[in-house]
Amino acid sequence: IMTIHYKEYLLQQSLAVRTTVLPEVRKVIETVKPDFDSVKKYQTSIIDWLKPLVNLTDFYVYPMNGITQGLDWWYANENRSVYMEEGDYQWITPKGNMYEDSIKYVSVPSAIDGNFIDIPTGCPTAVDLAYIGSTIVKKIEIPKDVECVFYSLSKPFGIRNIRTGWYFTRTPDEKLDALVNSAKYYNYYANDVSETIISNFDVDFIHNSLYNKQKNICNDLSIIPSDSVWLATSTSEEYSKFRRSKDIARLCLAGIYNEQETLT
Repeated sequence: IMTIHYKEYLLQQSLAVRTTVLPEVRKVIETVKPDFDSVKKYQTSIIDWLKPLVNLTDFYVYPMNGITQGLDWWYANENRSVYMEEGDYQWITPKGNMYEDSIKYVSVPSAIDGNFIDIPTGCPTAVDLAYIGSTIVKKIEIPKDVECVFYSLSKPFGIRNIRTGWYFTRTPDEKLDALVNSAKYYNYYANDVSETIISNFDVDFIHNSLYNKQKNICNDLSIIPSDSVWLATSTSEEYSKFRRSKDIARLCLAGIYNEQETLT
């Protein structure tokens, strides 16, 4: 009966992936109070926190209100063609074609199915790491052609409404330097929340917390667990509305985790 209930819940889900805040994380966030008056130099430990998976020490880093603001900033200032794989994050609209002067957008783990993929080499690339923080610790190689990287705690830690985020670039951005480092204009509350989270939880905390639940749910429903514990995939026709590419449907498990918490 419970398996049938969970399957019905999956079928009612939105196409968007809306993860949730685990109780331990919520408790830590609630200790952060808004700072209304300070004028502080921007600082972040995000590069060190991500280092077990990805080395971004050669990049400049700027705070963003979620990955989407970082993508908007990059895309609006990108004069080349932009291309991507079918089914990747729909916020990006391809323009031009890959045979012109171009750059490829790619998400790792992939927004198509939540699984790790290799970043392409031999072409300029913009890399979205949205699901990092919900996977095992697995090294991601950043080729020299990667020009910019985007990250947020929205997907792994479920804090999409606080809009944490970072934009990493190989070269300094003159306007962002003026805004963030000179004027010291950035989202102080989001920054304090993000730094509090990464100082209290390891990069694989969410994965370790949910992995067994993911495995059991996927086994019960005969679906395939993704590398991100928030996701699973299926080729079954009943999940066809969630297909991102060919016959692969991407399924969000967050709602089922919430149901389990309620029942226990």
